[in-house]
Amino acid sequence: MKIIRKHLDDHVSFRTLQKELKVNQGLIHAWVIKYLDKGEAGLETSRKTNPMIHLYLKKNLTREEQLTLENFKLKIEVERLKKGYQVKGVGRQKEYDILSEASIKSSKD
Repeated sequence: MKIIRKHLDDHVSFRTLQKELKVNQGLIHAWVIKYLDKGEAGLETSRKTNPMIHLYLKKNLTREEQLTLENFKLKIEVERLKKGYQVKGVGRQKEYDILSEASIKSSKD
């Protein structure tokens, strides 16, 4: 907000703000546009993050954290199976296999 206020209230240019604060002027411009369009609410991040990321990154997990993470992974697998695909491999070798219609059981049968 301080950067946006400097630009709007004090009429400081994007280039000057970039040099002063070492923030990309394109980013500052995007912030100003979002602010003018939606106010302060427009500046809040809209990206959703993985709620379990802290457990994925943690080196030593307690037993409870291990079970929580395993439960989360199983829920993801169940949702993928419901949608008709499964994941094999990890990282760059990850592949998404589409399941045949014959192997997907419907609850209506």
